[in-house]
Amino acid sequence: MKILRQLAIILLFGCAGEVLSRFLPARLPASVWGLLLMLIFLGLRILKPEHLGASADFLSANMAFFFLPAAVTILENFGLLWPVLFKFIVICFAGAAVTFAVSYSTVRLIRFLMERR
Repeated sequence: MKILRQLAIILLFGCAGEVLSRFLPARLPASVWGLLLMLIFLGLRILKPEHLGASADFLSANMAFFFLPAAVTILENFGLLWPVLFKFIVICFAGAAVTFAVSYSTVRLIRFLMERR
């Protein structure tokens, strides 16, 4: 029952993100709105990590499973991708590099701020 409650909380933030993306003028995807809301609630300590615990760990551990539909769609439409394959690969590697750099910088900043305490 605990896992169902945790999944319901995660789904609630996803639904709230859908509502925000429809009614707010800022053009962010619903998933981003949902994650921002969850971040705000975690930051204000309204929501505690224990409220998401096992379900969030399970979803993170099995994240590759959720990318399968996207990968299959890319393979099915490879003919459309072929003319722009080089650009696609450059964007993938550039995106990975930027994501790595931002993640690394964020961790360094947080560690620095935690050591100052």
